[in-house]
Amino acid sequence: MLALGLALLLASSPCTREDTPGDGYPVCFDPGDGLLVGAGMTGRGGATAASLRAGIRLRTGYSSHSKGTPWFTNHRLLGVEVWDGEQRGLDFVAYDGLLRRHLEEGFILVPTARPVRIPFPFDVTVAVRAAHLQRRVWEGPGWTLETGRVGLLIDPVRSETGRAWLGLGPVASHTLRRSRDGTTHMLSPFTSLMVDLGVESDDGLWALRATGLAGWNLGIDGGTRFRARADAALERVFLAVADQPIALRLSGGYVRGDAGLSFRDEWTLDAGLVVRAFSSKW
Repeated sequence: MLALGLALLLASSPCTREDTPGDGYPVCFDPGDGLLVGAGMTGRGGATAASLRAGIRLRTGYSSHSKGTPWFTNHRLLGVEVWDGEQRGLDFVAYDGLLRRHLEEGFILVPTARPVRIPFPFDVTVAVRAAHLQRRVWEGPGWTLETGRVGLLIDPVRSETGRAWLGLGPVASHTLRRSRDGTTHMLSPFTSLMVDLGVESDDGLWALRATGLAGWNLGIDGGTRFRARADAALERVFLAVADQPIALRLSGGYVRGDAGLSFRDEWTLDAGLVVRAFSSKW
């Protein structure tokens, strides 16, 4: 009876299949969960290098049908990328999170003596990043540290699942640059605009993430500097070994007036394979 019940459960799930002996295996994977490990090639400024990456992804909230106004959250912890070659370096992010509050009804309630409902056809999102460190050895001694970044975004898509989002809104951030010439503080007190887009297939085999940031940084000692950043990454699962998905990852980015210690412009292109262990959906 237990075996029959398990077989019926597997047969009713769109994310499982059965092999010839009748054992079940997953065919869906969650891009927002799991331990990520990958390797590939990176191109930057005409130079190429081998790269390694790792990190932890955690997600909560999948469908708004579970409760009236759920939170959809994506957490990326301890993300690290190292690359070798002529431009050897390290990129580390302690935490990168996206927290979206989905509103079933598009309005805001003002609790006055006579409560007022104001139309508000958006979800509300908080984008948080903490401790983004970059060390570029070829630039000499020094490092760049974005100590913190907070974005207050609205989402007109208002998806009822955690598989699609589009956040737009102002961002505040603080960045330190340490070089042989000293330390530079740059502050953006909500003088930058952020766009964050994510689309995933229902089975998790495709996942696209794109972000953009543009605005003005203010120097602590005076001066204003315009900067812009854009990056996108596409992952496609094409193989699973022992229920662990392996995906092809293609990504690219552009930075204007904000790359490295010298505030340079820069293009990057990356291609490689990643394993998202423990992301199977049963």
